[in-house]
Amino acid sequence: MNDRYPSPAEIFIQKASEDERTLGLEGVPETVSGFHAQQAVEKLIKALLLELKVPFDLTHDLTRLQKLLEAAGEKLPSTPLSLGDLNDFAVFYRYELSDEYELPVRGDLLDTVRIIREHVIARIAVLTRTSSE
Repeated sequence: MNDRYPSPAEIFIQKASEDERTLGLEGVPETVSGFHAQQAVEKLIKALLLELKVPFDLTHDLTRLQKLLEAAGEKLPSTPLSLGDLNDFAVFYRYELSDEYELPVRGDLLDTVRIIREHVIARIAVLTRTSSE
């Protein structure tokens, strides 16, 4: 049995994974999938910020969080959807009728989350290895 309690960054990554798993479920409305994609990316960015020891406000604004990463010298990879596109799922699409808008396709949501996840996990592995040397 592992007695080590996960770090705050590891908890955020685990919670992001829970959001990401909903993206593959059948029958989930696109706005709900988009919301969980936004939430997954938000938690992943916050995990990296935690590992970098960069303080952040309680916000859902991915663009704002990305600017904090950039100020710390981190650059996120290109993704099919911009973080601004995902921001719309945090609030706007949650309270508006989505049939009036063209929503991103689910594959782009999945790919965006996957690319951010892979990048964040790789960066945290490097940061953790560097700090323990």
